Amino acid sequence: MSDPAMVNLEGKRVFALSEITESIKRMFEKHYALPYWIRAEVSKLNYYPQSGHCYPDLVERKDGKIKAQIRGIIWRDDLINITTKFEQVTREEFREGIDIMFLAYVRFSSEYGLSLQISDIEPLYTLGELAREKMETITRLKKEGDFHKNRNLLPPLLPKRLAVISAQTSKGYSDLIITLEANPWGFTFFTTLYHAVLQGDGAIDTIRKQLAAIGENQDQYDAVLIIRGGGDEIGMAAYDNYQLARDVACFPLPVITGIGHSTNETVVEMVAAVNKITPTDVAHYLIGRFKDFSDRIESAGIRIKLGANIIVDTSRGRFDRAAAGFFEAVSEVIESEHALIRQQAQAVKDSTGVAVFNHRIAMSKYESILTIRPAQIADKQRAALMEQTRMLALHARHFLNHHQKETGNTAARVQLLDPQSVLKRGFTITRINGKSLDPTALPKPGDVLETESWSGKIRSTVNETKSK
Repeated sequence: MSDPAMVNLEGKRVFALSEITESIKRMFEKHYALPYWIRAEVSKLNYYPQSGHCYPDLVERKDGKIKAQIRGIIWRDDLINITTKFEQVTREEFREGIDIMFLAYVRFSSEYGLSLQISDIEPLYTLGELAREKMETITRLKKEGDFHKNRNLLPPLLPKRLAVISAQTSKGYSDLIITLEANPWGFTFFTTLYHAVLQGDGAIDTIRKQLAAIGENQDQYDAVLIIRGGGDEIGMAAYDNYQLARDVACFPLPVITGIGHSTNETVVEMVAAVNKITPTDVAHYLIGRFKDFSDRIESAGIRIKLGANIIVDTSRGRFDRAAAGFFEAVSEVIESEHALIRQQAQAVKDSTGVAVFNHRIAMSKYESILTIRPAQIADKQRAALMEQTRMLALHARHFLNHHQKETGNTAARVQLLDPQSVLKRGFTITRINGKSLDPTALPKPGDVLETESWSGKIRSTVNETKSK
């Protein structure tokens, strides 16, 4: 039997798949023996913690479409060196969605196919790409007129109700709450935590989601805080993302940020109404607004008190002078009024005597009238009452006679309609099966009829019926 790797079939030369792949492998080993510097986007990381190896999907895009793609391989030791070097230079995590420049060998395996074995990386290239994306975000926001929207919002005079976007376990969130609650003046703040991932792949989506949730309840808050802490600057690129920066720039409430210790400001920090470096700085800023307001109130109170004392002293002098003049004027008026009252009292006394005399005469006249008049009225009313009594008795007799006649007539009619009286006049009552015979329906042959007359009852059986 011939070699199974190559078979002659009707003059056709047929190869085994392994022969082809081995040939391709030898070609790659011959022509691609040296490594190449390549730039591409990491579309998916494919990291396996158990082995420590990474198999990233590498793509090249043009106008949003994939122009080329290939699988990469980073062995565990190379991955440790690459990620450490990358994070030290870029201050970012080695993650999906970033453009990288890397040194790689072109490898072909009969079992796994074509891949790029990455052995080194140039983080300065990625740093430049991140800076370019940041500038594109800033330029686009300014072109669309959104860059200054949130910055132009005036923070509330006393921002008391705060929506906090942070991780519940974040040290920055803990620092914020402790600082707010421990302020020595006893100012009270009401905070609501909206948990979010603060760095890495999920940061952009979770922060945007929580901003949308706060926006639906914006009437409940005075400001929004976006904070992260821990002294780590890695993962700040998420805050240069256009979508996240635009959500912050266009948010209807003032946004206050405290997301890092770096002097390199992110776009989110640039567009926020207030930017502080750390969550503790944010807390001191909020407490400071209350303290400034309290100091202004206290200062205003001192000024008001001093001004009030001056006004009171000035007004007291004026009042004393006015009171003295008023007292003199009142004394003169009172004396004048006393004289007038004495004159009027004498006149009243004189006229009262005359009026009393005249009224006494009138009272005597009315007294005589009141003695006679009631007897006259009583006699007249007594005569009228007697006449009405007589008329009432007359009408009552007439009414009784009329109704007695009506009652007699009704009794006679009832007597005529009594069934016994009707039977006496020769009428009969016919029943069928114990019920009165229906005049509209004829009984059927065999039905038992019962006929009642004055003299008794007759039972009969129907033999024949005939309709009219």
